[in-house]
Amino acid sequence: MDRIVKIGIIGCGGIANGKHMPSLKKIKNAQMVAFCDIIEERAVKAAEEYGVEGAKVYTDYKELLKD
Repeated sequence: MDRIVKIGIIGCGGIANGKHMPSLKKIKNAQMVAFCDIIEERAVKAAEEYGVEGAKVYTDYKELLKD
């Protein structure tokens, strides 16, 4: 049985969009379930493009970590 690793992304800017999230999307057992950015629109866009269905969006990284 393959283990699923759930990932929360803190910071959805240029490096995350250009490197981290595209690479993570290719990993079979990785699921991006949460996205955080101080600019909410960036987190929403990242969740829509890279997140699993129902991925959460945050503007405060402390709330993401708490969940």
